[in-house]
Amino acid sequence: MSLLTIVARGNYISVVTECLESNPQINEESVKFLELIPDTAIIVLNGDKDYVGMGADAAATLVQQGFNLKEIADSLQTSFHNVLNYHVSGREIEGIIAGFSTNGTSQYHIISNINGLESYYPGRSECFYYANDPKQMLELEKLLKMHGIATAEQAQAAQLHLLTNLHVSQRHCASIYQKAN
Repeated sequence: MSLLTIVARGNYISVVTECLESNPQINEESVKFLELIPDTAIIVLNGDKDYVGMGADAAATLVQQGFNLKEIADSLQTSFHNVLNYHVSGREIEGIIAGFSTNGTSQYHIISNINGLESYYPGRSECFYYANDPKQMLELEKLLKMHGIATAEQAQAAQLHLLTNLHVSQRHCASIYQKAN
């Protein structure tokens, strides 16, 4: 699986992941980095290329139907466990849905067909972060302390530093969402 990272505070969200191109000749993983709502919300899905495409399409449809981010996360999580069940298929998918609610609350949701849904709502002075590899999460914590978390740019510098240290890919997908004042 590709490394996914997110850093979120009450006033910004930074998402960075390596971007992979899937090979259509074999069933391999891919990463889908899709802006769901311009300047407001994003979904990043990682894993089996067929599941990634289905999940991204479903999320886009749910946005058009007026679902909020938590409802989209709940719906995808249910589908991942019922339809794309890892224990039946052996094919893994995980992702992050992140953005701001209509009232400006920062939030992100971690979805997976292996684990349960995790939802986070960082307050104004809180900083939450996540990396989908426990060892890299500890490294991200160190890099955030080194680069700082006061601004989205500082957080993203730490995230990019992490991927660069791993030499995981020449291509990174990165996005910053900031709360409108």
